Amino acid sequence: MPPQSCLIILATVVCLTWATPGYAPNIYWQMWTIDASGNGADGVHTGDINRDGLMDVVSGWEQSGDLVLYLNPGPGAVRDTAAWAAVDISGGVTIEGIEDAAFADLDLDGFDDAVISSIEGDTRSLGIHWLQGADIRAPADWRAVNLVPSELTGYMKARVAQIDGVAGADIVAGSKAMGSAAAGIYWFKAPVGAHPGNVQQWQRFYIGPVDYKTVTLVIKDMDGDTLPDIVVSGRNGVAWFRNPGHEVLDAVPAQAQWEQVVITRTGSEFTFCDHVIDGMEDIIVATSHDSGMVAKWLKRLDASGRAWEEYPITSSSLRSGDSHSRKFVLKGVSCGYVDGDDLIDIVFTGSGDGHGVFMMSPRTDIARGLSWNLTNLTPYADHMKYDNLRLVDMDADGDLDVLTTEEGEGIFTAGDGVLWLENPLPVSRERIPALAVSAGAARAP
Repeated sequence: MPPQSCLIILATVVCLTWATPGYAPNIYWQMWTIDASGNGADGVHTGDINRDGLMDVVSGWEQSGDLVLYLNPGPGAVRDTAAWAAVDISGGVTIEGIEDAAFADLDLDGFDDAVISSIEGDTRSLGIHWLQGADIRAPADWRAVNLVPSELTGYMKARVAQIDGVAGADIVAGSKAMGSAAAGIYWFKAPVGAHPGNVQQWQRFYIGPVDYKTVTLVIKDMDGDTLPDIVVSGRNGVAWFRNPGHEVLDAVPAQAQWEQVVITRTGSEFTFCDHVIDGMEDIIVATSHDSGMVAKWLKRLDASGRAWEEYPITSSSLRSGDSHSRKFVLKGVSCGYVDGDDLIDIVFTGSGDGHGVFMMSPRTDIARGLSWNLTNLTPYADHMKYDNLRLVDMDADGDLDVLTTEEGEGIFTAGDGVLWLENPLPVSRERIPALAVSAGAARAP
């Protein structure tokens, strides 16, 4: 066993002896591999596509050109790489250069039935991957189609929702600036009864600009009018586009005007989060790693989605280690009750030289703006490149684990692949229920 693995296991054993939660600067979580067979695993997304009650995983591998569905084997086998069924769901479409893959419920029946792929490589396409046969584990039973293949665009993110009030779910996608084409946000109007055979009936419409490239994209009602709005971040700041209404989007979608509402002009990756049960979700935005500020807590002040107050999330020890010759960039952020106390925690992933996964917890009330405790969840490393993360109870023990990818250096190193980090909290019925409150989740009363 490699020395690094021994250290991780030792640290995990020590952590399991905690009687009560406590602060320590380094608590290295046990890392488990779901798949390391490809090259350049570029992000993860979760959903229950086989409807067995277990959280499945999908990931695209940028350099080796793979799109893989991982079927959860259950809590008893979740630590065993061989137990995860890895299914090639590319459906014959070229996937090299994939930037993102996400589960989708296209018929709006409450169950995921497809995967959307966003590709910014040479193919510059947006794909829908449908299960057309009876066997979800058979690659031949998956079929893929490119949306608007004649309009090549470097896509970075795509999500689905009912945007115009008719037919099935529509698709919202964000692009990257490539050549003379500026980065933008688009939506694809779904035809009635969307299926692989009527892909030419999907129509693409422009929503608005984004700075250089789409980093995060969330579909959420931001102003309480029951219409889904589009929340996005690029390289500089977070904004949302206000849905102009079903009538105009259905009748004259090309003429629809999506108002852009700026939330903050600095920062990039973001997640929704709420540490107070007030019916309004706040936002955490990752900011500069070169200063003491790691992120900003954007407190929502009213139901309009236009008024926000900023509080710094700071640390004096983010850049700790033997060296930092390479730029350290924050890549992912998620929010939840992770360490067993009643204070919200924020987990980050990063790229460059440093600790690739770390957690920050407030020392006191967030509004006071004091420094937060920083806990490194992985050892210091050179040349690592983690991507986004999701807080999920992978082993069904009642706490939140970290699901992420480490894609390495592309043609130089293949990276650690799709993996998860096991929360070392001891199982306790008295512990606060594990609950992620990032985008797409709500805190229980």
